[in-house]
Amino acid sequence: MKKLRMVMKLLAVLAIVVLTTLGIWSYWPATPCDLSRVCPQLLSLRKPYQSIKTVYFADGGSIGIEIVAHTGRRGQFALPVHLDGYNRVFVGALHDRREGAIEIADPGPTKQMLIEILRDYPNRNAHDDACLMYLRRRPIDIVRVLTHKLRGDYQP
Repeated sequence: MKKLRMVMKLLAVLAIVVLTTLGIWSYWPATPCDLSRVCPQLLSLRKPYQSIKTVYFADGGSIGIEIVAHTGRRGQFALPVHLDGYNRVFVGALHDRREGAIEIADPGPTKQMLIEILRDYPNRNAHDDACLMYLRRRPIDIVRVLTHKLRGDYQP
């Protein structure tokens, strides 16, 4: 009986440690984006944004993001999953295989800024949250997507 009680206490402590770690990781702020390395097409789109639209493609999960600035200027960005798992960014189209798509030489800062823009957009819908989850991979995003799923927000 004492052994069982000891194991239960150990499991409780372990569960607290795991949940605390997940909580901290979920809300830990990302490192600031180096704006000097972000592609100029994204930097030219000034806040406040009129709209942000995400597209999830059935080619394995490529993501397209269209941002419309308050001036009406549009920017389209593609993050293909089939070319190295969202680690490459294309500008000029919603998918890397569409006409006008140009690959960005240094995609890291641009991808980070796209994630920040999507994260901070107040009018995100369930599909935007799913795209954010795929790009950012934070537990809080997984919980948000599961909540949408339970509420039935992903109906076609």
